[in-house]
Amino acid sequence: MRTTFKNPAYFEKFIALNNEDIEFFEAGLKSGDTREDRIPAVQRQIFTTSMHTVIAKYSAGYPIPEIQNDFLKAIDNLEYGWQCSKINIQFDDYVLMLWMLSLGNLLDINEDDYKKITAVLDDSNHKDYIYDIIISSKLSGRNTGFPISYPDKFGFLKDLYEMKDIGTLKKYLDNYWYRKMKLAYWYDNDKNKNEVFFGYWSFESAALVKILALDDELLKEQQYYPYDLAH
Repeated sequence: MRTTFKNPAYFEKFIALNNEDIEFFEAGLKSGDTREDRIPAVQRQIFTTSMHTVIAKYSAGYPIPEIQNDFLKAIDNLEYGWQCSKINIQFDDYVLMLWMLSLGNLLDINEDDYKKITAVLDDSNHKDYIYDIIISSKLSGRNTGFPISYPDKFGFLKDLYEMKDIGTLKKYLDNYWYRKMKLAYWYDNDKNKNEVFFGYWSFESAALVKILALDDELLKEQQYYPYDLAH
């Protein structure tokens, strides 16, 4: 187990239910039983459910190679499942893409698969400083001169990138990070009576720590920091 919020039995049930949901939705699309006006919502559900499974398996302590394989499935679901507006990027959409870019780095996804993620982002025409800093660690030629879409929520990453101060990052994760995520659809999911919790992780923090090759020993027990992924 990598989280203390739930026990192994909870995650086994959560993951099994997710797999059943994805199977059901994919079968409906394949057979043509899904109404045409419902297809975008179903594709979105398949994508988010596949991402929740990846994160739940990480939370539950599954081996990294299995998580890598599941993440490749999430990449395949990203193209039709992200569905971000080309005018404004909503907070949940911002976080979902940030997860994809960060996990693509942390899980050492190959360049071709990583380009599948950035192709979806680039098609949306959204530019973001944090996105491009993470992408630049995998792909060359990114322009990192754009502003941060949600500076109040993710400005700490720019501070980390510029100051390279692991102590300041720990203080932020200990005291502010989770509270700053209050807008997210998964906030306080551990308190829900249904199986909806998959984990609270600042993958973006670990991605930058890995990119900067910082000594993060003091974050090893930090509850929101995915320590082993940074290594």
